Amino acid sequence: MGVMIEIRKYRHTRHWAVYVDGELLAVVVYREGAEAIADMLRKMRFAKEAEDAV
Repeated sequence: MGVMIEIRKYRHTRHWAVYVDGELLAVVVYREGAEAIADMLRKMRFAKEAEDAV
């Protein structure tokens, strides 16, 4: 089972939040920043899975 990564608005602000398995990881000003964090987490997970498969 994979890790759940979610991007959504942070509370009642104009900021964006990144959640991993329901736990807040980061709050950023721009959605692009939140997407960059989520993409990096996915790449790290993919690399770890590939390493574990060897």
